[in-house]
Amino acid sequence: MDLFVVELVAVFVIAVLVGIVFRYLGLPSIIGHVLSGFVIGLSGLISSPSVEVLELLGTLGVTLLLFLVGLEMNWTEIRKVGKEAVFIFVGQTLLLTAVYVVFGLFAVGFSPLAAVFFAIAMTFSSTIVAVKVLSEKRELESYSGRLTLGILLLQDILAIGILVFLPSAGGGTDAFGLGTLLAKLLSLVLAVNVVGHFLISQLMRYVIKTAEDLVLFSLSWFALVIFGSVKLLGLSPEIGGLLAGLSLSTSWGHFQIISKIRVLRDVFLTMFFVLLGFQVGLGGVDWKLLLVLVPMIVLVKFLVTHMVSRLVGLSGRNALMLGINMTQVSEFSLVIMSAGLATGLWNEPLVRAVTLAGLFSMALSTILISNSEKLSIKISKISKLLFKFSGKNKQIKVEHKNHIVLFGGDRTGKSILAFLKKIGEETVVVDFNPQVITDLKKKGEMVIFADATDPDVLELANIAQAKLVISTIKSLNDSLSLISELRNRKIEVPVIADAESLAQAKELYQAGVAYVIFPHFVSGWHMGQVIKKYGIDKDILAKYKKKQDGVLRSTYEGEY
Repeated sequence: MDLFVVELVAVFVIAVLVGIVFRYLGLPSIIGHVLSGFVIGLSGLISSPSVEVLELLGTLGVTLLLFLVGLEMNWTEIRKVGKEAVFIFVGQTLLLTAVYVVFGLFAVGFSPLAAVFFAIAMTFSSTIVAVKVLSEKRELESYSGRLTLGILLLQDILAIGILVFLPSAGGGTDAFGLGTLLAKLLSLVLAVNVVGHFLISQLMRYVIKTAEDLVLFSLSWFALVIFGSVKLLGLSPEIGGLLAGLSLSTSWGHFQIISKIRVLRDVFLTMFFVLLGFQVGLGGVDWKLLLVLVPMIVLVKFLVTHMVSRLVGLSGRNALMLGINMTQVSEFSLVIMSAGLATGLWNEPLVRAVTLAGLFSMALSTILISNSEKLSIKISKISKLLFKFSGKNKQIKVEHKNHIVLFGGDRTGKSILAFLKKIGEETVVVDFNPQVITDLKKKGEMVIFADATDPDVLELANIAQAKLVISTIKSLNDSLSLISELRNRKIEVPVIADAESLAQAKELYQAGVAYVIFPHFVSGWHMGQVIKKYGIDKDILAKYKKKQDGVLRSTYEGEY
């Protein structure tokens, strides 16, 4: 076996093992992959031929990444991100770009063109980091989680556009050159999409019979588009990869293609991030620049995102959570820095500094997002400026007495509210999702736009004179904070709270909760009752279905 094959296998094994260790520690595996490359570069473990192969594998990894991005591009989801996500994305991008352009021009000494590309690249936040941590916390469906995903989706689209034009930026751009590039790009888009949607998709549907053939056929189409992009039109392979994916995004079996190719993409992307670390390890690092970049990424992104979110109309809690979710650079940022190095826009010391700063930001951001609830509660007690909301949704205290206060008007809260209305209970709903508030107001419900951890909510909802508090909040820290505030004010109203695990249920009972909603237990208990009755009455499922259908129609009016 050739020596460089042995070296590449060793590099891959080391990177994977270190990545597993970092994932076990609760950090993104990307950090482990890049640090592996950094150490390998310092050790001199691999030779020049292996580095060249590593570069080819890394390019293939990025191209496969864009191929899958195209396959997964859901235009319906883009339309659903909402005006708040669009406004925050635009405001955040413009302000951060301005900050980083000034930094690039005066602190680093970039040319205007290089400063603009650098600045836009630095505005991107990591989809991998944010989605990983939010999904582990079960907050992807929260309002701030959905906003985060919407903004990241828009950032990914912008990043793809940068990768399209960046290869031509090294030699400068003029009107003729830009026009030629756009003409080539348009011709490729038309050819790939027409052939992909009308010929390749039909072949997949009616000719391909197995999942293996489906994947191999899609990879053949991917390779053909790459060839046309690079050899015939002189464009970058990344453009071809993206367009090949987009052309198959509506095809039969595209979900199978994604699931099969994702592993292959991860293999080659691992080599790409190892190469990034290897390039860092080949020379010295500008530690002064690194020490400036880390706070510029974490603090500046947080402050700008928080400020824009408040201007758009988000509550202090949502704005703070969204700001924390954005406190890192994206994997696309590292890809763009690598592409800029290849085109001569900037030098290796800068790429090293940005790569290391990106790793630090990913690690810090993972810790911050994981503890965002605790941070928000602490900040709310220290700074009223960040949390006090007196804008268009300023709240007025309700005058209800002997009422029920329901925290959370979506999902579980929606079904609870429907039942409370049915039995005639006067209910005040507290939620900090503007869309939920708007929907409930349209239905004539009494709602308060506030956060459960805001001490003012106790007065706004007149909880001192309520007969019951029901909390469907998924965050244990938020529920405990609410209970603690009630206890501090000596308000004796009973509280029913949501628990996502047995340990949470135990902790809530110890904190003084009157009853715990334990969804896994309740659903299992209910299923047992259905099965018990089914043994006596074989038509019981049909009866339950008819009853449930009616409840779902009334509860989820317009959705079901």
